Amino acid sequence: MLPDLKLTGGLRWTDDQKHFVDIPSELLVAGYGYADSGIVDQNWQKITGRFSANWSPKLDFTDQTLLYGSYSRGYKAGGANPPGAILGLYNGAAGVNGIPTHPLTFDPEYIHAFEVGTKNTLLDGAITFNASAFYYDYKGYQISEIVDRTSINLNFDAHVKGAEVEATYEPLPGLRFRFAGGYEHTRINDGQSAIDLMDRTAGHAGWIVMRPWVQQSSNCIMPVYVAAALAQVYAGSGEGDDEATSACGYAYSSHLDPVPSLPYDYSGHPTNSGRALAPIPADYPGFDPLSVDPNAPANVNEGLGLAPNNGAGFSKDLGGNELPNAPPFTVSFSADYTIPVTSDWAATFHTDYYWQDYSWARVFNDNPYDRLRGYTNINLALILTSQNGWQVMGYVKNIFDVTDITGTFLNSDDSGLTTNIFLTDPRLFGVRVTKSW
Repeated sequence: MLPDLKLTGGLRWTDDQKHFVDIPSELLVAGYGYADSGIVDQNWQKITGRFSANWSPKLDFTDQTLLYGSYSRGYKAGGANPPGAILGLYNGAAGVNGIPTHPLTFDPEYIHAFEVGTKNTLLDGAITFNASAFYYDYKGYQISEIVDRTSINLNFDAHVKGAEVEATYEPLPGLRFRFAGGYEHTRINDGQSAIDLMDRTAGHAGWIVMRPWVQQSSNCIMPVYVAAALAQVYAGSGEGDDEATSACGYAYSSHLDPVPSLPYDYSGHPTNSGRALAPIPADYPGFDPLSVDPNAPANVNEGLGLAPNNGAGFSKDLGGNELPNAPPFTVSFSADYTIPVTSDWAATFHTDYYWQDYSWARVFNDNPYDRLRGYTNINLALILTSQNGWQVMGYVKNIFDVTDITGTFLNSDDSGLTTNIFLTDPRLFGVRVTKSW
């Protein structure tokens, strides 16, 4: 065995047991209370571990060098997603208004992580230089999104590779520079897909997004010819908004063609009682809302095919997309200069600079909606430190008062697909006093 070689290994056994009582959220549903819709029990028993090797060779051009490599297998438990909401004005309407469904559970997340690197000290400690490269293989990477007023988790297989370097240099006593840079490439594996709430039709011609009744939380897709027939039938009746917006529930909860099925209000009374409804167009071909029908002809729904995912939308191919909030490049630089001001106090002038490349806010990588621009941040500080543990710091953060978006998340359909954004802090001036013992 090589001298100065150190091997380390460890194993961990995890027993995860989870018990969930699914209680749907309810809006304007009279008389139901808060009944549960089911129970989910989950259990995982997994072995994870880590192995590393460190070697400290004697080299002529460094004071001290460490070479290392490691492999680890990580695991994060899965869980249960919140159930779909129960929505409707009256007891009898809950069925026709539609109950959105979510994946009941999400899978555990696994990672195989490989890393190699080196740490070095040179010129009697005046220079340090560290570098590493890594590769992460994810199975079931957990990513959350807002659906039906709540957060659910989806799983994606992906891999990440990259490298990092870090160096410090002290050319003079009290003067120190630090540099750090990182490269990261992320990629969702081929064969992964999901429904993009911002683009439910996913570019498929002949389909349109429809907004359901106000209490329902999820939009649906419908053939354009169905939406046109609904508009024609209810034109001038004064009920076009009320009835046509129930089309999603009739189609994808009750599995009925909404055009001939909608002339009833929520009390069961015909809407043409005292009101005039236009007749269904004679050439209306009908609509089959079922997602899975092995006996459906190839030209069903005017050649558009069956509605995918129970009308929730078309799944987008995500293979090759980047993971959210993973900028390809990051750079940081700082400088500190420390001088004595009295026999007990020293002053340090500090500045730091940070820059990160563009990234994406969601796995769909929709440009420009999901695009997060790169940004920079510069800070300054003056630090007074005493030998008896007192420290007084005056600082200015974000000295150029630049506002950048650092992250976003998309809200659900019933809020108009609004987007929450996270911003860099504005320019901040501050003073901080600390005492250590």
